Amino acid sequence: MSKSPSDKDASVSKTKEPNGDAASAVSTQAALAQAYQDITRGEQHAAALEANLTNLESKLDALLASIEGISAATQAAQGKKTDQEKQEPEAKE
Repeated sequence: MSKSPSDKDASVSKTKEPNGDAASAVSTQAALAQAYQDITRGEQHAAALEANLTNLESKLDALLASIEGISAATQAAQGKKTDQEKQEPEAKE
């Protein structure tokens, strides 16, 4: 009968433990496996957050560009009014 990877790891740990405490080795392996799963899950969450932040950044850039466009249009319109006001007094004379 073939041993599963975890059985092989447990048997290796049993022979490598200096005090021969197999339960401690299994417990350590379980803790390491859990830590690995937690790290993997954390990396997945970090990738999802990064994707959300990138999406938010794109939306903020578009919003800023539209505000700047409105601001530029408003300034241009005000500039035309100012030019017209300057020309009107000259036309009265």
